[in-house]
Amino acid sequence: MVDVWTHRERPMKTARPWSAALILLGLLVLGANGRPNKDGFGSQPYQPVVRFRHKDGAPESLRIKGFWGHSTSPGPCEHKYCGLGRHCVVNHDTDQGECRCLDYCKPRYKPVCGSDGKLYQNHCELHRASCLKGHRITIMHSEECFYKDDKCRLSDYRRLKTKILDLFDKRFLGPSLHGTYRDNMAAKKQLVNAMFKHFDVDNNGQIGTSELSQVIKHEGLSKDMSDCTLFDLLKYNDVNDDEHLTREEFKTAFDVYLLTLPEDQRFSTTTVTVGESVVFTCAITGEERPPIIWKRNHQNLNVLNLEDINDFGDDGSLYITKVTTTHMGNYTCHADGYEKLFQTHTLQVNESSLVVCLCLTLTHTQDTPTS
Repeated sequence: MVDVWTHRERPMKTARPWSAALILLGLLVLGANGRPNKDGFGSQPYQPVVRFRHKDGAPESLRIKGFWGHSTSPGPCEHKYCGLGRHCVVNHDTDQGECRCLDYCKPRYKPVCGSDGKLYQNHCELHRASCLKGHRITIMHSEECFYKDDKCRLSDYRRLKTKILDLFDKRFLGPSLHGTYRDNMAAKKQLVNAMFKHFDVDNNGQIGTSELSQVIKHEGLSKDMSDCTLFDLLKYNDVNDDEHLTREEFKTAFDVYLLTLPEDQRFSTTTVTVGESVVFTCAITGEERPPIIWKRNHQNLNVLNLEDINDFGDDGSLYITKVTTTHMGNYTCHADGYEKLFQTHTLQVNESSLVVCLCLTLTHTQDTPTS
């Protein structure tokens, strides 16, 4: 006999009586809406889990606990939100929760400027001050308190930078280089690089307002009554206005320059004829370039009082008048303090015109009939 179940699914087995009873019990406990009712697992009603948002850090007591947190009845401050700069404190006389100003903020140093013109260590301190003073203080753009309404004049700014260089000169330059940065660009570059590394606390390659604040605080520079502060570095030298100083912006602020020289212009050859003049222009460029130094045979030509090389021009070019064979050779140029970046000019002198002139004179003499 052919099995009739061979070509179709076999029927499900009948549910056991005890499992059906468990399902029925679960429906009775949860109720019609699928949530625990007061007759299910105790008398406490269901409550959703909610967390209040509090930027100053909400304590654990502000969280509303749901059904599974078998807590007692909520306290006076359990569900009370007081806002920024405040927290809830229980009044033991009334057993009620009262909002009061924060006693303190966490010691986090992330300075912000307030609409009252003051600099606060972080957002929490600003909101706490707003609460204590009883009037609203909002966060403003840093220029409001960092730049002091442009009272810092350029002449004062230069004096400030000299003061800063003198301050760190004693710390970062050894006895042999102490004080030499004023006349030695190489020493100045070394000093400014050391300063940038010191200022760049988080070592991310740029200096922000919080890092400048730390330098001001640690070095006691806030006691200076000058209208200029380190924040004016951002005012005068933050080229892209991102409120940060890159290494190059910082070096430019202290007159240490970024210079370039195209690879194809590192060597140049010029050929002139005896008696002509020649001009050598240094191809080293930069937005602000230090004075150009010219050398021949390792001798500084700028300091020599030579008749034929006596004018270096406003652009640092080298002028040689009435070239002779003695001028042949290599001339190098570099920016003051940047000896490693230099350009070499090779001067070749052609004497052919002198030779042609002598030949013509001799020919003319031979062709002239004698009397």
